Amino acid sequence: MKQRMISGVIAAFLFALALTFRDSIGFNIAISILSIIAIWEIFVATKYMNNKLLLTVCMIFAGCVPFFRNPYFTIARNTACFIFVLLIFSVMLYERKTITLEQIGLIFMLVLIIPFAFSSLIYLKDLPSELNSRNYMAKDGLFFVLLAAFGAWVTDMGAYFVGKFFGKHKLAPTISPKKTIEGAAGGVVLNLVVYIIAGFIWQAMVVDGHGGVQIIPLAFVAILASLIAMLGDLSASFIKRSCHIKDFGNIMPGHGGVLDRFDSILLVAPFLYIVLQYIPIIERF
Repeated sequence: MKQRMISGVIAAFLFALALTFRDSIGFNIAISILSIIAIWEIFVATKYMNNKLLLTVCMIFAGCVPFFRNPYFTIARNTACFIFVLLIFSVMLYERKTITLEQIGLIFMLVLIIPFAFSSLIYLKDLPSELNSRNYMAKDGLFFVLLAAFGAWVTDMGAYFVGKFFGKHKLAPTISPKKTIEGAAGGVVLNLVVYIIAGFIWQAMVVDGHGGVQIIPLAFVAILASLIAMLGDLSASFIKRSCHIKDFGNIMPGHGGVLDRFDSILLVAPFLYIVLQYIPIIERF
């Protein structure tokens, strides 16, 4: 427990440090590093590490994805995607004696999902500028990124502690035996409370009398974000169980690897990027 809490604090500090560079390419670099480590963990988990050529292609592509929206990379991104697909098929044919179609399919799917999902944090940060709405200012991008982090980590925290002390009914025993229905409910409730508190704080410190954070839409988004976070967590647990491993890595003692800590964000961030375009949670006069 102590080790888990220490690692959690360190992870939160590093995440906060990355956010201080959110308006520079430093934030893209941080997301790129996370993506590369995550792909490494996937190759270790699936025991495909012996195929160094495939690993190299996938890690390079994962590292490039967070820069696709950078103005200097806009023209090259379509070319990069085509080259990646071309190389994947080339590796499949070249390594046809040692690699199966199922392996190529799994890796191809995860290498597309993971870096683009991580990059959704960048898209969330830039969302106010994209929407060009009077309700949002550029600084609101930080609020959106924080909501993604809260949706994933607060839900996990609530589910962990409530499940540990009050959990009796198994949520998905064949996928993750320790998760309980009571824990899931605790995660949703805690995330709802944190979202509302964060909304009031943002209204007081940033909106500041020129409008308000819409609590009812925010609460609705909070509940959905928690459910999406648990879906991401269970999906990661299913992959780990299928690979016969406990954790994706050991970079964070007590938590596991990057994917163990960010598995929920992989769904929460894209979800918020989509839903916040249609559900206004801030209204300015």
